[in-house]
Amino acid sequence: METVVPIAVMDPTVSGRVRPRRRTAPEGVDPISALIRKLDGFAPLTEPDRAALVGLARYVRPVERHTVLVEQDGVADHALVVFAGFVSRYKRRASGRRQILAYLIPGDLCDRGALHGYPLDHTIETLTRCRIAKVPRTAYLELIGEHPGVALALQRAKLAEEATAHEWMANIGMRSGPERMAHLLCELLERLGSIGQVAAGQFDMPLTQTDLAETLGLSSVHVNRVLQTLRRNGLITLQGHRLQILAPRQLRELAEFEAGYL
Repeated sequence: METVVPIAVMDPTVSGRVRPRRRTAPEGVDPISALIRKLDGFAPLTEPDRAALVGLARYVRPVERHTVLVEQDGVADHALVVFAGFVSRYKRRASGRRQILAYLIPGDLCDRGALHGYPLDHTIETLTRCRIAKVPRTAYLELIGEHPGVALALQRAKLAEEATAHEWMANIGMRSGPERMAHLLCELLERLGSIGQVAAGQFDMPLTQTDLAETLGLSSVHVNRVLQTLRRNGLITLQGHRLQILAPRQLRELAEFEAGYL
């Protein structure tokens, strides 16, 4: 049985940097607002831009945990936008072993099929229960064609996504288990904070130890040991299904985390 490890982080300043546009919102931020906040953090949006993004709500549907949204080598005829929950990009071997390549969190999207009709070289699957918008190609092309501010923000978001993939590769190739975990926690705090999903110093991360293992290139047993190490060193504490970061600055130093790539 998988162990779920929701995480609550107590200090939203873990990145240690001032970001003038990417602000933390109060509790109760709705999913559409999270999308707008993310894109507005990359390029200023006009009121018509925001209204067009609000219109995407009509495509949002609930999706169950572990639902494949696009198969590897599949070509989607729509853009996928995550409005709630965690979604993964991953590669799977014939043996069934999986390597998670990226997390899509609220505000993230995949538009490769809608824009270019190219097949994916990986699978996209929900990790948790989600709310997902499947935006038809015609509607998506109309959105970015009529709203250049949105198009620019999406382009910059893709650059950040590429940089994040490079950082994940370096994380697996150059860091120890505790350093990998520390880096992932710092990154998620920054990303979730930028869309207003860090409130009162806390956020939920309902991932299993298996999910974390397949993200960090570790075994589930090693993930458990890493979490115990961080706890013994006074960096985190585990209480039931909540993980609290006690020393964000030390965690950042352990990971050598710099948020500029985001």
